Amino acid sequence: MPSFFRFDSRLASGRSSRPESKFTKLALALALLAVASIRVGDATPAGPSDEEISRFWQATKARLVSQATNAVVERIPHSEEALPYHKLRLTLTSLDGVKVRAYLSYPILGEITANAWELDHAAAKLPAIVSAPGYGGFEQSTQLDECQRGYIILQIFPRSQGPSAELWKIKDREKLSWGIEKPEGYYYQGAYADVIRAVDYLISRPDVDVDRIGAVGSCQAGGIMLAVGSLDPRIKAIAAHVPNLIDMRHAIHVEGSLVNRLKQTPVFRSEHLDTLDYFDALRLVPNLRAAVLVSAGGKDKVSPAESIRPVFDRIAGIKCLMYYPELTHTTATGFYEMTWSWMDQHLRRHTLK
Repeated sequence: MPSFFRFDSRLASGRSSRPESKFTKLALALALLAVASIRVGDATPAGPSDEEISRFWQATKARLVSQATNAVVERIPHSEEALPYHKLRLTLTSLDGVKVRAYLSYPILGEITANAWELDHAAAKLPAIVSAPGYGGFEQSTQLDECQRGYIILQIFPRSQGPSAELWKIKDREKLSWGIEKPEGYYYQGAYADVIRAVDYLISRPDVDVDRIGAVGSCQAGGIMLAVGSLDPRIKAIAAHVPNLIDMRHAIHVEGSLVNRLKQTPVFRSEHLDTLDYFDALRLVPNLRAAVLVSAGGKDKVSPAESIRPVFDRIAGIKCLMYYPELTHTTATGFYEMTWSWMDQHLRRHTLK
């Protein structure tokens, strides 16, 4: 079997607790037949060495650890939003003191505790999922009401995106080109750190099972989750739908791709590709040990399939690539269903006691 297609044998054997497991097995089989035409990742990485990239992220994460989270937690009262779950608004302090916004939801779990704001006993520890937005900055990959599946959901908005732009905002350039002259200070250094900070906050909560944290992302967020999952081993499962910000040395030459936009900016120089290498999942995923589910669309120009396959090939652990020949840069119902099967399989190993 080709090395690009691997998946958890428990899922393949049909022992998933989810009713759509038969659909999942069929979809996996169809995907195996479809991916044959995707570009194989055979290129030798250029630019900075793996050691240089590793040292950069070690220093960045050490700086983040030295910065207190200083979480400000605001409960959204049910009188303000009549929701069948609890909702919190968070303000977290991230790398270099930049504050970012996030929203967190968790189920009411009336069968365990009534009217509780915090679930603070071992019996109620839940798996958690962190989500981030697409490049537009607002459209989250996982909705807060998904917490009713038995998860804690944290939607992080990296600096200058969505409501976080009220606290700190870049000027003059867009995210892709802001600070691109060198890796230190590049926009995505802070953005990746903001997602790691979201995981820090989840770890601090008594109602989170720290061994069952997943990450879900589409488009920009898909690439971010693949990269952050490579940098933070606390993330155990990832679902990345049509990810971009990956294999950027190739994607920058694909007309219509997100990264191709850089070539249209007057500030871009070819040497800036060295900066992008520090943030490219292609260079980071050899360290990824989470179970990874990835999708690619045959008609997606924003996140070209030929830039997704080489990244997938470099992932060493449990993984599955779903290729949809007719998919453009949009959602896929089948992948949405598979995302929750994947998370259930890898994060819901036991039920509440």
